[in-house]
Amino acid sequence: MWKPVHLFAFKRKFDFLGWRKAALILSTLINVVSILAVIFVGLNFGIDFKGGIALQVRAKQGVAQLDALRATMGGLGVGEVSLQEFGEASTVLIRVQRQEGNAQCVAGAQRVMQKRAGSGWQVRPGPAGTGDVEFTAPTALDGAGWRDAVSRAGLTIVERQLPRGTTGTAKIDMSPEQRAEWCQQVAIKLVEDAIGANYEIRGTESVGPKIGDELMVSGIWAVLATMAAIVIYVWFRYEWQFGVGALIAMLHDVITTLGIFVLLQLDFSLTALAAVLTIAGYSINDTVVIFDRVRENMRRYKKLGLIDLLNLSLNETLSRTLMTSGTVFVAVLALVLFGGPVLYSFSVGMLWGVIVGTYSSVWIACAALVYLNLRPDQLRPADEEAAKAKA
Repeated sequence: MWKPVHLFAFKRKFDFLGWRKAALILSTLINVVSILAVIFVGLNFGIDFKGGIALQVRAKQGVAQLDALRATMGGLGVGEVSLQEFGEASTVLIRVQRQEGNAQCVAGAQRVMQKRAGSGWQVRPGPAGTGDVEFTAPTALDGAGWRDAVSRAGLTIVERQLPRGTTGTAKIDMSPEQRAEWCQQVAIKLVEDAIGANYEIRGTESVGPKIGDELMVSGIWAVLATMAAIVIYVWFRYEWQFGVGALIAMLHDVITTLGIFVLLQLDFSLTALAAVLTIAGYSINDTVVIFDRVRENMRRYKKLGLIDLLNLSLNETLSRTLMTSGTVFVAVLALVLFGGPVLYSFSVGMLWGVIVGTYSSVWIACAALVYLNLRPDQLRPADEEAAKAKA
């Protein structure tokens, strides 16, 4: 007969709770640093939250080549770009981050003008601190010539301040909002010029910061609602101390995950938010397994001290914890290595979540039960208490 394979052939007696004070100090330090990093450095928000441009393109022949498209878009200097198939293999949705009106935008405008209106065009930023942009034509142009040139370049916002008379230079003064709008147009034209030979532009859409703010608010509510639902479930299933311990562990995991996103400056998009929600669920799954064993042992070993009982429960579930965490870790590691840039932020967040979720289930959730003064008699059935009273 086949014999079961045990991860540990010896009887485990690791003193996990003996390290609870050191773990508390370490976790507090990491959480404080993470919160300060989020406040003073900030998350690297992606297009979903900052806004930007969405272009729907279709391959003129065959299917869309995402790798080649991604390489082309990466060299345009328009910031973060994400690509995904849209409905069918020949159609791609390209999302470009919202443009800020910086020097890269001005350089991009010069490339657009030189490609569409002639090689002699020059575009330069005005004095520092102003929104001025200076256009220099190869030859002096009258008003109609200026309008024709910028129209062919697709920079229609510039037409609002074109010079009158004949001149070779036009200085355009734009407000920050106008310059941001102009730079959006520049980015669209750069994308069209870069891929127009192989792809047809089927539609463009500007995603404003207001929509990003709405998504952010919705994401925060989603995280809070998820955590509240999990805590309520644990609270009703066990005693209130278990619910508080689970909440502390989840907050620890979410905060440290945000710290990792800030530390590595990973793109924080809707997929990253999905990683945070998944981490909360994964963490509580492991915690509930340990809590079940704690409750079972509290009814079985009525005279055992709480710390010894928690250590016993952790040792008894250690094989399951390590095997589950190990298999998930390997799967997520494969996503990190081979999932590509689209899933990179999600994968790295999940990889950290597996590690920190396992850690928090042992040293945060269970240690919290000690500091919350959980008593074994709270979990004994009423009939056992009555029998004890009669005896």
